[in-house]
Amino acid sequence: MDEKSQLFVSRRDALRTLALAGGSGLAAIMIAGGRQPVFSQSVEGDLAILTAALYLEHEAIAAYQAGAESGLLPAPIVKVAIAFQGDHKYHRDGIAGAIQTLGGVPAEAERRYRFGALRTDTDILKLARRLEQGAVDAYVTLASNIQNRTVLDFAAHVLADEVRHVTVLKNALGLPNY
Repeated sequence: MDEKSQLFVSRRDALRTLALAGGSGLAAIMIAGGRQPVFSQSVEGDLAILTAALYLEHEAIAAYQAGAESGLLPAPIVKVAIAFQGDHKYHRDGIAGAIQTLGGVPAEAERRYRFGALRTDTDILKLARRLEQGAVDAYVTLASNIQNRTVLDFAAHVLADEVRHVTVLKNALGLPNY
């Protein structure tokens, strides 16, 4: 297998990594009675976390692009979608930089993502909220496992953006924010 093939992360792989990390973390907390690192305290552990996070950022960028180009969203919502997409591009670039700093090679975005049927503006908003909530859950679960302080600081900034995005999207969908 060549190096590029080894670095490719599918959505299934990213979600599997995040699910395993979350499940392992929960088990460690239950067994040890406190917060325990899910991944080994190593560069490889940070790279695994960052690679999964990078996949989620690529997916969010593509989702906001699909929503903006759909013709289903009113102009004011398209502006918000483009602003959120800009946040995700910033996150992507920061994560890719961190991966390179740690000696890894960041994965490229997939050529195509499957988001299901997007027939209404509500479908698009629900997709965006689901992806943003998934990112919040991932960053909350994995933040305690990041060993590099600079990466952790950046992840905290990203988490704040993701929570803000979820809050705005829940409001747009008429869902409670509590």
